[in-house]
Amino acid sequence: MKELESLVKYILRGIVFIVYFPVYIILQVLKFIWNYLIVLPLQWLWDTIILPVIIFLWRHILFPLWHFLIYIPIRWLWHRLLSPFFFYVWNNVFIPLFKVLWYYLLFPFVYYVIYYPFYLLWKYILIWFYREIFIPVLHLCSKILKLLLNGLKWFWMHLVYYPVRWFWKTFIYYPIRWVYRQIINPVFQWFKKLFV
Repeated sequence: MKELESLVKYILRGIVFIVYFPVYIILQVLKFIWNYLIVLPLQWLWDTIILPVIIFLWRHILFPLWHFLIYIPIRWLWHRLLSPFFFYVWNNVFIPLFKVLWYYLLFPFVYYVIYYPFYLLWKYILIWFYREIFIPVLHLCSKILKLLLNGLKWFWMHLVYYPVRWFWKTFIYYPIRWVYRQIINPVFQWFKKLFV
């Protein structure tokens, strides 16, 4: 029986991995695009341009209009007329009605029709799937993505970065440095001695 359970677990892990891994990679790429190509430029735009304009408009135009034409009259109306009436109706009509509705209609329905079946489904089916299938698949997906990123890093370093660095140092940086040290700097030093 133990072997059959292990066989079923590994088959389900394989199926979930095959289905979930492409989604996982797409989500990681979208997360990178969202965080670094969308959020950062929009955050800069918000912080440097939009927010100062909104703060200026709010402080000098909208807040005085709101405060003196809307807020103060409505506050007076609320404290003098509406609040006492609403509190009376709330305490003497709605609270007793809500108590009756909750204890005799809603609570039994929510508990026995919605909560208890989901509790049993979670306890006897979904928790096993979560612990035995989904957690190992998530762990494997993160390991495979790290391996892929390490492969891309190796590709970048050995096939792009190191050759470009070698070309830069060999054909551009060292010759320019030699020209500067052997030709340009002595001429500048000679001119400096002449005029100082």
